[in-house]
Amino acid sequence: MKTVQPYRAAVTSFSSATASSSISQHQQAGFEYDSGEYILSIASSHHDASAASNTCVASALSNKSIAIYDSKSGQVINRIEKAHDGPISQVTFFPCEYGLGGNAHQSSNHPPLLISASQDGTVKVFDLRTNSSSSAIATKMALPNEQALCVSLGYGGTLAAVGTSKARVSFLDLRYSSGINPTGAMMGSYVDAHTEEVTQVKFQSVSNASGQAETVLATASEDGLLSVYDPSQPSEDAALLSTLNIGAPLRYIGFFGPNNEGICALTGNETMSVWHWDSAQKVSDVGGMGLRGLLSDAVSKSGFSADGSAVEYLVGCTWTNANCDQETQQSPSDSKALHLLAGNSEGDGYLFRMDADQITPLRHLKGGHRGCIRDFCWIDNGIGGQRLVTGGEDARLCEWDLSGTSSALLMPNNHKMGSGKVKQGKRDDTSKKKGKKKFGSPY
Repeated sequence: MKTVQPYRAAVTSFSSATASSSISQHQQAGFEYDSGEYILSIASSHHDASAASNTCVASALSNKSIAIYDSKSGQVINRIEKAHDGPISQVTFFPCEYGLGGNAHQSSNHPPLLISASQDGTVKVFDLRTNSSSSAIATKMALPNEQALCVSLGYGGTLAAVGTSKARVSFLDLRYSSGINPTGAMMGSYVDAHTEEVTQVKFQSVSNASGQAETVLATASEDGLLSVYDPSQPSEDAALLSTLNIGAPLRYIGFFGPNNEGICALTGNETMSVWHWDSAQKVSDVGGMGLRGLLSDAVSKSGFSADGSAVEYLVGCTWTNANCDQETQQSPSDSKALHLLAGNSEGDGYLFRMDADQITPLRHLKGGHRGCIRDFCWIDNGIGGQRLVTGGEDARLCEWDLSGTSSALLMPNNHKMGSGKVKQGKRDDTSKKKGKKKFGSPY
C-alpha cells in the first residue's frame, strides 16, 4: 500500500473569517477551510474516450451554487450562483451523444448540459455555454410537493429518473420537441417499489443472455430495498426484474462485472453487500457489520494506522481500472475490478480492491482533505488512464494520481475565493507490503 498526496486541489470556498487577523496565524494549519461550503455532490464529464480530452468536473456546494472546473487547468470555467432554493442532492453531466437540437451550436470543447436535483423539489438542466446564472437554466421541472433526492440519465440523456422524498421514482422526458431546450415533461412514476425515501437511482447499460446491450434502472431506498427495472416496458409491474432486500437504509449502489451483472450496495450502517441482480441472489455480505474493522485491519497490516481505526465510513464503490500499478502490462479490460473508497473524519481516504476472496488496500490518500469525503468521480489523466477526484466537507476538491508519481498541490485563486499556497506532492514507498483479508464467499 502506498501513500499519495493530491495531484491538485481546489478550495471551492473560504470562510469569510479568514480576512480577520486573528485567524491568519492559524491558516497554515488549515483553519481557513473549517467554515467553507461543503461539497455535496461531484460529477465528471468523462463518459468515454472521445470526451476524455475535454473532461470537466461539476461540484454542488452547500450554499446552493454549482462550480464547473476544467480538469486540465484546474480552473473554474463556470459558476452558477443560487442554482436552487434548497440543498442540491446530485449533479450529473449529459452524455456526449446527447443531441443539442437543430439550432444549437457545439463550439465549446466542454459538455454543454448539466442536470441537477434539489430538495427544493426541482430538477434543472443548465446550459454551460453561458456564464449567466439566470440564462443558464435551459429547463426547470418541478415535482408535486416532494423533494428530488437523486437523479440519473438514461437512453443517451433523453430520459431522467428522479428519486423523491415520497417514495416515488419519476420519469422526465428530456427529448427535444422544438427549439434548443429539452421538454422536461413528466412521463410517469413508479409508485409501488418503495415505502420510504428513494436515495439512489442509476441507469446502466448491461449485456443480456444473447450478448445484446439493454438498459436497466436500479432504485434504492431508506426502506432497505433495491429494485431493478427494464424501463422500456409499458408498466411498473411489467418492468420489474428483481427486488433485493438489503435489510438496511441504502446510501450508495453501483453496478460491476464484465457485463454489469453484479451490483454492490452500501448502507447507512456502513455495511456493504454484493449481489447478482438478475437472480436476486446475495453473493457476499463482505464482512457484515465488521467491515470497517476488516478494512482498518488490512490498512494496519500494510504499515498504516497502527491503532486499527483507519476506516470510519464508506464513500462508494466502482468497477474500474484504478491505474495503481502502471508497471503491469494488463489491458484496461483485464485489469478492471471492484474498488471501494473509504475514509475517516481526519480527511484520510483509502482505496481498496475488493476481490472474490480478499480485500487489498491499494492507496492511502493523505494530505488532501481536512474533513469527511462526501463524493468522488474519475477523470482522464491525459495518457490513457484515470485520476480520482474527491470532494469533501472541508470545501476541497482533490485530484489524485494513483500511480503515486510526484506532483504539485494547487489551490487556484480563480473565482474570488482567496489565495492559496502551492505545496509539493510526495510519494511514500516505505511500505511495499499489501495487506489482504478474506471476507467470505466469492462472487
